[in-house]
Amino acid sequence: MQPEMRNDLAEQERARRRQLRAQQVQRRRVAFGIVLLGLIVLIIALVIGLSGDDEVAVSTTETTTAAVPSGSYTATLVGAESVPPVETVAKGTLDLVYDADDEKLTFTLRIVNKLTNPSVAAIYQGTPGVEGDAVYTLYVADDPNIGTYQGVLAEGTIVAMDLIGPLQDGTIEDLLEIIEDGEAYVSVGNKSHPVDAIRGQIELGEGSGTVETSEPDGETDVTESSEATD
Repeated sequence: MQPEMRNDLAEQERARRRQLRAQQVQRRRVAFGIVLLGLIVLIIALVIGLSGDDEVAVSTTETTTAAVPSGSYTATLVGAESVPPVETVAKGTLDLVYDADDEKLTFTLRIVNKLTNPSVAAIYQGTPGVEGDAVYTLYVADDPNIGTYQGVLAEGTIVAMDLIGPLQDGTIEDLLEIIEDGEAYVSVGNKSHPVDAIRGQIELGEGSGTVETSEPDGETDVTESSEATD
């Protein structure tokens, strides 16, 4: 083969290789561009999605707060409200306070005029004069023979997971709804009257409900008395 022909073939081979390298570089640039574009689109989609979730969360919170504002509720428990009525001078009060910011419902149950052997207390769903269904247990006595009692019987925070009966698996908002509809009452039972020794309908109130008593809140008297419900 002539030297000139060999040189031409070598030059053609070098040119072909340069062309192949150029094509490979071009393909890599296109592939990189596609990957980069995909990442940019993915990032934009994530940012938009997260922003939308925040707006939904804020909207939901605002709706809940607006639907169930902070407030207080009260009940006065007497034997005349029991079903059937009980002749007794024993009295009690229930104070409920709902904090919408913390979504907490706290309660204080007091016996303000002596009751003998209080054994159980609960919130019921029901209207006046009707036997309702228990939805939350406020108190169960450790000692059923506690004697005559006066003072704070129970206090704490009502937890949604402890709701029972018609409100089982419900929310605190569900409980507040029946209270505001006038369909909730509190009942304290004792040894003689296991249900409704004293009872009172729960109502919306600006402050805590009170019944006058000669002793400060929180004090107890476990001596027998003829004034207490047997």
